[in-house]
Order: sequence, then C-alpha cells, then structure tokens
Amino acid sequence: MLPHHLEFPKKHEIVILFLALILLNLLGAILYNVFFHPLAKIPGPLACKITRIWLYLAERGGDGANTVSVLHKRYDPTFYDAFKSDHGMLFSFSGVDEHSKRKRLMSPSFSRASEEEHDAILHETIKPVVEELTTSIRKGETIALFPVIRRFALKSIVAFCYGQNPVSPDYMESVIPKLFKVLDESPKALLTLQHFPLIKKTLNHLSATFPTLFPSDIRILPTVGMELLQSSRKSSVQSGLFKQMQSLLKAKDQSLTDGELIAESGTMFFAGTDTTAITVSFALWYLMHQPDNYVRLQDELKTVMPDVNSKASLRELESLPFLEACIKESLRLACPPRGRLPRIVPAEGWEVKGTKLPAGTVVSSCISYIAHDEEIFPEPKKYRPERWLQENSKELEGYFYPFSRGTRSCIGQSLSLAEQRVAIAQVVRRFSPSKDMQFRDIIGSEYVTFVMQDELPVQLEEAR
Repeated sequence: MLPHHLEFPKKHEIVILFLALILLNLLGAILYNVFFHPLAKIPGPLACKITRIWLYLAERGGDGANTVSVLHKRYDPTFYDAFKSDHGMLFSFSGVDEHSKRKRLMSPSFSRASEEEHDAILHETIKPVVEELTTSIRKGETIALFPVIRRFALKSIVAFCYGQNPVSPDYMESVIPKLFKVLDESPKALLTLQHFPLIKKTLNHLSATFPTLFPSDIRILPTVGMELLQSSRKSSVQSGLFKQMQSLLKAKDQSLTDGELIAESGTMFFAGTDTTAITVSFALWYLMHQPDNYVRLQDELKTVMPDVNSKASLRELESLPFLEACIKESLRLACPPRGRLPRIVPAEGWEVKGTKLPAGTVVSSCISYIAHDEEIFPEPKKYRPERWLQENSKELEGYFYPFSRGTRSCIGQSLSLAEQRVAIAQVVRRFSPSKDMQFRDIIGSEYVTFVMQDELPVQLEEAR
C-alpha cells in the first residue's frame, strides 16, 4: 500500500478538477470578452459578447438580418452610422490575388462588349416563358409566377456559362426540379457551415472520399455541371463563359481543371438564379397590383415594342426611365442577398467613433440595412418606383448598391440587369393582370439570401 502522501486522486476527483478547470477557463473568457476585449465597448446585448451562438440561432430561424437591424436601432444607432460611409477600399480582403486573377479572367464575358451575345441568349430563353404564360391564359389557369421566372433565370445562366442549348431539353427539364430543391435548401444549410467551418472541412473531405455515402440531391450540382461541361465541349458553338475562359488561358499555356470549372458553375447557379428570379418576381407582383404603374410601364414599352411580338434590344430597354425605376425599386425592396458581407480589418486596424478595431476583426453588414432605412427611403416596405424619378434620385443612388461595391462587387450584375429588363419587358408588354387579383405581402425567409416560400399565383390576360 502506498504511503498516504503518494496516493493518487480518486477518479471522481480528477473529473471534478477537470470540469473546474474548464469552468474557470470559460469564466475567464467571458470576463475578458465583457470587460477587457478591444471590442468590449461596442454596444450590444450581453449574449453577443459571450457567444456567437445567438447569431447562429437567429439566422437559422430565417430572420438574421432583421434581428441585427433591430439591435442596431436599440443599441446606440449612431454608432453604426460610421459603417455606412464609403470605406470599402479600406478593408483587406482574403485571397486578393486569387480573386483578382479569376475576376480578370471572367470579366470579358460580362462586359458591355458581350451585350449582343447576352441579347441573343435572353430573347431565346424568354420564349418558353411567353409560351407557358400564353398557354395557361388560354386554358383559364392560374399561373404560378415565381417558378416560371425561376426557370428562365436558371436556363439563362446555363446558356451563359455553357452556350445555347448544351444539353437536350428533356435532360434539362428532368434536372431543374432537383436543382431548385438544392437552391431552396442550401441557404439554411450554409449558415451552419459559415458558423462552424470545421463541419464544412469535414464534409468536403468525406464527400470527396466517400461520395456514395451522401444523398444524390447533394451531388446533383457537380453531376449536372459535368454533364453540361462535357456536352458543351462536343458542340461546335464557341460561345459560353467557360469556353472563353479556357481560350484566354490557352493563350498563356494555362488551363482550369474540370473540377474548378464545375465549382465555378455551381457558384453561378447559386448567385445568378434566385437573385434575379426574385427581383423580377417582386417587380411583376407589385406592378400587377398597381394598375396605374402597370399601364404606365406598358405605354413606355410600346415606344420600343410597338407590337406585342416586338423584340427590343438591351440598349433600347436600358434607355427607358420608368422601366429602370421599376427595376431599381424591386432590387431595393427585394434585396435578394440578405446575408452578412464579412470583411477583415487590415493590419493597421480601424478606428470607428473612438473605438479601435484590432487587425483581424471580422466586420459585416447587410445590404438590406440601408435599402430598408426609412430615413433614406421613406416608406421602405412599399413599392414606389417613382422615388427613382424624383429630384433627389441622384442622392438615392449613393445609398443604392444591391450588388455590393468595390473589388468584391457582383461580377454578374450586368447580366442580371439584362435578364431583368428582358423578362419584365416581355411579360408586361404581352400580358395584363386580371382585375380580380388581390394583393398580399410576399412570403419568404432571410438566410444567406432571401428564400421565396411563395409561388405568387396570378391571373393574366393577353395584352394588345
């Protein structure tokens, strides 16, 4: 038997000691965050200083952006005014070199010089929309507006990336419901990966090593991406973003792997489908319930589309002031990107109203905070396109950045705006809303993007 002074602690004593150390460490971290951390003086609820889980729970509930907006107003709203100034270039972005290199590679396909190609793509992909709406009207059916516009947006992105009709129509129609399911479910799932990066790394490793362990729905994006990529290579048509990218790289004896191209297409599907479809659907839904504005837009469109079967060029549509006002107001009200846009404070730090933010601090804001600010946009929840035609419209432009700004602004904004112009123009010029339609608010949730939970049923008539 060991002497008394050499006896080892009992197991339960070791457990208690271990738990006590964890508790002391946790308590020390809480005290440091609340009283001594460089960000301790920034106003906000106590829970924000103790843990990030409060934000995760709010965002998982589909109301993250609104929750933070309410907190801004409750806790010293003037403090956050400093973040509204144009400081975009002060932030140092992660992976600047890589981001710049890829953006330079993709930019030619989104430039004004490619406008003629965009015009041809969009007027081709809008045809099925017109045909579907016409058929439903003649059958006396109620039309689910959002799914129709969503298919147009997705097919436009596919044609833009891979060229016109890279796969058979039957194949495309068979995968569209699966792609939409991924688009519906991913924004909520992405929140978990955003808050817990280790989960993302683990899942990426497992999916690459054991792909068959994961449901087919999860694998649908790379599967469809590969099918589209292989089909486009067999086509003699030299259009399409990826062919142009590879052509530019080939001149430098470089190339992108299939995996890199497929990953890029997945980004395009996510970033370019629902954002555009939601904005167009918002515009049409509100206009269809505002008869005076609908007729006003129809009359303006007749100046470049005298006949219902007319096709106006993108330049002609861009020149129409009320159409542009309707699009801007829809972008402002819908504000499809609802997630926080994180930026990292650079090495020299950043001082905001006397509070020093240390290097490496992640700061973020949502585009919707300013887009729905009642001091800038009176009656922010109302669709009022005329606000963009008033004397102070130039001033409003300074607060309007639905595609963000700076080097990280949306590379596809010109394509998205072109889609919006063509879709809204074709629908409004060719169709009129039934007088029996009743307005109600659009149903949706806020995650990384605004997620539509509403098909937007409408009754339409053929216009003359």
